[in-house]
Amino acid sequence: MPLQIKQINTQGQISIGKKYAGHKVQVEEYPDGSVLLTPVEVISTFELKLLKDKLFHDRLVEFDQWESDHHPKETDLNHMEQAREG
Repeated sequence: MPLQIKQINTQGQISIGKKYAGHKVQVEEYPDGSVLLTPVEVISTFELKLLKDKLFHDRLVEFDQWESDHHPKETDLNHMEQAREG
């Protein structure tokens, strides 16, 4: 990657490019003045608990298997309407 030098404005802001717009970053400041920005995703405590739950994980694996064995098919709306009226 080529050397890039950026100017920090008077509000303490710097532009690092539109590809990072709206993303969250972890900011690490080091004693030598270095700053490291690391892209992150933030999830709730509830989601984290689900990701760590073995039963939930097993159910997701089972669903993935079921889904791969049952391919989607188009719904016959006429058949459904006739069955409802039937």
